[in-house]
Amino acid sequence: MAAEKQSYRGTTRYVAFLGIVAFWAAASSGNEPYVRVLAGISAAAAALHLGFLPLMRRRHRRSAAAEL
Repeated sequence: MAAEKQSYRGTTRYVAFLGIVAFWAAASSGNEPYVRVLAGISAAAAALHLGFLPLMRRRHRRSAAAEL
């Protein structure tokens, strides 16, 4: 089985980094209000994605095991 090049965008560390940066931008008083709102939405989306990653990986492992 050939190893496929995996994108870094799906990794837990990258999503956590994006969430931290978005939260930082939302909490920064130097940004315009619309930037802070959009950054807050992005931080919430990253947090939800981090919450769903273990569930998606578990489902993927189960389907891979069922194929064997």
